[in-house]
Amino acid sequence: MVLLIAALFVPVSGFGAEAETETASLEVWHTFGANSVDERIFLDAVAAFEAAHPEIVVEPVRIPYLQNLQQFINSSQGGEAPDLVRLSDTELGRIGHISVEGLPLLEDLRPHLTPVQRSRFEPRALNAMRYGTSLYAIPVSQGTLALIYNKALFDAAGVDYPRDDWTTDDLIAAAKSLTGDDALGFAVPLKWSYWFIPFLTGFGATLFDSADNPTLDSPGSERALEWFLDLERVHGVAASSTGIENMSTQFQLSRAAMVLDGSWNWNAYLAAGLDLGVAVMPVVSETGLRMGPMFSVFGWAVSKQSASKVEAVKLAQWLSSYDVQKEFALETYMIPALGALATDPEIAADTTLNIYLQQAEFGAEVPTTRATFMVFEQLETALELTSSGQMDARSALQAANEEMNRILRR
Repeated sequence: MVLLIAALFVPVSGFGAEAETETASLEVWHTFGANSVDERIFLDAVAAFEAAHPEIVVEPVRIPYLQNLQQFINSSQGGEAPDLVRLSDTELGRIGHISVEGLPLLEDLRPHLTPVQRSRFEPRALNAMRYGTSLYAIPVSQGTLALIYNKALFDAAGVDYPRDDWTTDDLIAAAKSLTGDDALGFAVPLKWSYWFIPFLTGFGATLFDSADNPTLDSPGSERALEWFLDLERVHGVAASSTGIENMSTQFQLSRAAMVLDGSWNWNAYLAAGLDLGVAVMPVVSETGLRMGPMFSVFGWAVSKQSASKVEAVKLAQWLSSYDVQKEFALETYMIPALGALATDPEIAADTTLNIYLQQAEFGAEVPTTRATFMVFEQLETALELTSSGQMDARSALQAANEEMNRILRR
């Protein structure tokens, strides 16, 4: 018996105290801009993770944002998916139904996270990372639009800054006073659906019903679309030629007094030397409802094909940790997804972050489904057809809704 017990403690090759620790290698795809503050914080976080976990080697790979999703689909179908990838909720909705050899592209993270760990995230942010019942990503940031304004232009025109009780009537009045030969009162891309959604919800319309069926032609949507386009057609305070990049450039050059934009561009506007202010979007005068921009979330997702899922989850948790999210928030104004960070003293003292956190509370939640990924194209078609006079607003929205239903029935 003594010999038997002693034999149980004899080191076995690969399992003894002197056995070498096997190294895991993780390939991580991110979409942060080259040499940006975002990329620097991300790479520093990866380096700190490797220092704390010497048995794990991380290979960060930068993928252009507009190519990220399709490249991930292609690499997954070819059996060469990265271990970890940064995806938005709308992107999760785009790929949640796709499978390779009967398996989804992403790992369900519910078995990897305890209920306590999941409860630390803002409930809406966590819910946005679900496709059906599966949790496909750990939320790391939230995104929303808010009303950014140039204080110097307001001061020069003698116009009061936007307030929390501002209405759309106030917005129009201010924009008219701020519009001149060389400047617009309000820079907003009138052909882009993401910027139209706040107006749609402010008029009481919805993108989906309670069963997640598309409702682009819901009551109020026609009036919202007409009001949105009337910013140029009737009031002359915006221009239909304004695209997303043009909008940002106009504002940076002080050729626009107000802009609807996310916190992701705040540093660029500061670098342009602007004296900035930010406010939540106004209440629609006709409905009494506050405009609610689309609420979006980014998170870290683990590939189903990863050979190192446990290690990949560890890295995802590290990248979505309190300290990393806080650094992103304070340096890049990225809205954190951890609930506790909303009351962090340093974040609470930051006026910009507080306004964006307030605006996120009014954000329009959309389901993480295939339909959400399609809604942008259909709304933009409706905006174009109405703007060009090819269809009236009601007919264009009805056609957009019918097209979405037709595609979803396939």
